[in-house]
Amino acid sequence: MADKIVLWRPMYDQVGHRLLTEAGAELAIVDTSDAQELVRELRDAKALWVRTPERVTADILDAADELAIVSTSGFGTDNIDIPAATERGILVVNHQGFGRTPVSEHSIMLMMAAMKQIRWGDRSTRDGSAWDQRTGLDIFELEGKTVGLVGLGYIGSELARKLIHGFNCRVLAYDPYVDPRLALTSGVTLMDDLHAMLKECRILCLCAELTDETRYIIAADELAQLPDGAIVVNAARGQLLDLDALVKALDNGPVAAAGLDVVYPEPLAAGHPVLSHDKIVLTPHIAGMSAEATNRLAHSAADQILTALKGRLPKFPLNPAAWDGPNSRRPGR
Repeated sequence: MADKIVLWRPMYDQVGHRLLTEAGAELAIVDTSDAQELVRELRDAKALWVRTPERVTADILDAADELAIVSTSGFGTDNIDIPAATERGILVVNHQGFGRTPVSEHSIMLMMAAMKQIRWGDRSTRDGSAWDQRTGLDIFELEGKTVGLVGLGYIGSELARKLIHGFNCRVLAYDPYVDPRLALTSGVTLMDDLHAMLKECRILCLCAELTDETRYIIAADELAQLPDGAIVVNAARGQLLDLDALVKALDNGPVAAAGLDVVYPEPLAAGHPVLSHDKIVLTPHIAGMSAEATNRLAHSAADQILTALKGRLPKFPLNPAAWDGPNSRRPGR
């Protein structure tokens, strides 16, 4: 009998669907946020792939007695209850390193869009008002600026490389868990104190994972440390940044502009002040969704799911204890 694999939302690149079905799996796609519909499909499923922002809770896992593996859609794992999965012997995997190129490029795009007044320029060029307003604008260069990064992992280190070698930027980073040798070899100045770093940043870019420790790591007190005219960019996770505090900092200083690919919640409710703010450039959580990256992610997901269903440990297990523990659902155990 074919193994059943449930996709909670379609994969970004549906080559992954083809790889799974060609391997003999039965595929079920749940293209709705309705958890009850998901639960109905999971009752006889061996594997689950889930796309952010859908959340895999303990209650959902309880409804899947045969589930052996859960795969994220990318690197982030904050939408899966990993302790609950481990307790039930369910392996969780993610996909490491695939987003570093598109997200680092997108972060630079947001920096430059904010510094070059792209939101105003696009709108006012279209309505014809630009030609009487285009002198005296606060438009700046990225070249040589001091950029502070919160997080120096896969994406942060690649972003630093691009900024240093492409724009001659001075790059600072706050990351208590990074190997100092990585900062040293990449030319980044590692800072022990977040507030001390913020005081020196013309541009602040968030690159951290979302954990209990990093949730709202940038809020009112932190934004107040930035110098006047600072730019804030977030293409990581929405809950790293307090949006209410950001709006106040944009209206009253010191922040001059912001570029956001992620917010919380997604999508924001109609009428939220971020949506209409003239100083904020927005994109809809697409930083990691280049054609190249989504293709690689689909291959990685299919490979890891199929590997696990053969009883072998995949490349990027997040809770390997679930694989060998007393409650393990490892196939063939």
